[in-house]
Amino acid sequence: MIQVMTRRLAPIAVLLVVLGSACSSSKSTSTPTTPAATGANEVAITIVDNSFIPSTITAANTATLVLTNNGAALHNFTIEGSSVDQDVQPGQTLTLTPPPTPFAPGTYNVFCKYHKALGMTATLTVTAG
Repeated sequence: MIQVMTRRLAPIAVLLVVLGSACSSSKSTSTPTTPAATGANEVAITIVDNSFIPSTITAANTATLVLTNNGAALHNFTIEGSSVDQDVQPGQTLTLTPPPTPFAPGTYNVFCKYHKALGMTATLTVTAG
């Protein structure tokens, strides 16, 4: 059974290593910089006490973003220059589906409107889906 699980997890581990080497972050090396895939075309983002994990997010413009607030405070997920401005309560997981008109590929600033002054920011790179 362990071999079966290892075979199933090996491709995922390789993908994470490849994605991890392609991204960089100004955060400490212990902070993940690649999004965790939660399913087909989903990107997981964890919100924890004044930070987004990962702080550098790459997602297709057709991807669903899955936000989980593991912090103790109310946080917010805002994509600058867009209508995305979503509060996420402590312990809440929220799914943001792609808008009818997809985001143009490019780089977007993400922040928590409540804690931006404390450095709660991230970068979202959108690719064509």
